[in-house]
Amino acid sequence: MRKIILRSSLISLVAILLMYLLRIFFKTDANIADIGGVNNFLAIFGTLYGILSAFVVFEVWGQYNNTVKLIETEASGLERMYRLVLYFRDNKLADKIKTVINKYIELIIEDEFPKLSQNVRSEKSSSVFRQFHTIVCGIKFDDDHDAIVFDQLLEDYDNLSATRNERINQSLARLPGLLTTFLYLSSAFVITIFLLMPFNNMYYGFLTIGILTFILGLVFQLIEDLDNPFEGYWNISPEAFERAKKHIEEDY
Repeated sequence: MRKIILRSSLISLVAILLMYLLRIFFKTDANIADIGGVNNFLAIFGTLYGILSAFVVFEVWGQYNNTVKLIETEASGLERMYRLVLYFRDNKLADKIKTVINKYIELIIEDEFPKLSQNVRSEKSSSVFRQFHTIVCGIKFDDDHDAIVFDQLLEDYDNLSATRNERINQSLARLPGLLTTFLYLSSAFVITIFLLMPFNNMYYGFLTIGILTFILGLVFQLIEDLDNPFEGYWNISPEAFERAKKHIEEDY
């Protein structure tokens, strides 16, 4: 968090210095009579810009929260699948599923999360996940009890597979390039207007541009950080998978 604040502060200081240089070079304070027209324009454009910024922040925040929920659901699904396998009363089958679950979770943490941060799928974790299908399809049973458990296990495996696919797709989703480009261009336009605005009081102008660029710096870093939930300050931790692995090892 400290780095984010320091970067925003640096952006703010650079903007203040730039405003001071532009004030000297263009003598912007001499155009104070035009301030009324500039204010009217900023009132309209600022409203549209505020709506756009709020939409982008809402979008990336929703995407981040959805990814967290899907990770929690997938981790719970792994634990539930192991519990169901125990009802077969087959220790070899239970050990086999546990081994695959542990390997899958390790690959998610060590390989898949880092690759998702680079917008790349993990072939290793996908390969291990397919072993669940092989194990489930190879289960043999000869009574009604096992048949009921098997039907439920198939349903849970299908749900787990669907959750995994949705989680990966959500993790790879990013804001459209056109939208982010439009946001940055609009922000640059707003900052330029304020830099050239004819403030009668120079220090009031410094305060205004300093606060504006500081807040925009925070917003930009927030958007970029949340848009890629596997790196940066607000990154998603693999705690849900680690917790599921611990429960399987200690509670069953």
